[in-house]
Amino acid sequence: MAEKEFMSSSKKHTDATEAEVKEGKVVETKKPPGEKQSDDNVKIKRGRVDSLSIYEVSDSELTTLERGSTNSIFLNFSIFLLSIAISFLIALLTANFQDKAVIQTIFIVLTVVGFLGGSFLLLFWYRKRDDFKITIQKIRERMEE
Repeated sequence: MAEKEFMSSSKKHTDATEAEVKEGKVVETKKPPGEKQSDDNVKIKRGRVDSLSIYEVSDSELTTLERGSTNSIFLNFSIFLLSIAISFLIALLTANFQDKAVIQTIFIVLTVVGFLGGSFLLLFWYRKRDDFKITIQKIRERMEE
């Protein structure tokens, strides 16, 4: 019995229809039964929503949204450099470099560069971390309630 109900309900949905917007309303008309349906028709399923908000976006804002937040790169490199600096600092504090002054100098340089570069990138990330959120907030604030 369920099969018969399914078959009858599916026949209802296979009728060819055309729809157009007239005076702000969607008007749907059925095609005559003898008219052939083209294969180019696309089946559209739509779940209705109560309201829809459309936001206008400028070119610069769209570019910012496309690019995404680049600040995570600064944070990643900062963590990398600080980790390297800490590793070389531990090596400097625990190793014996009496006969190898060149290696000790290289370790000191890498430690200083790591701490300075990592700190700079961490500070740069901290100052710029909200740019992406601010752009999205500006777009949302345009909506009049």
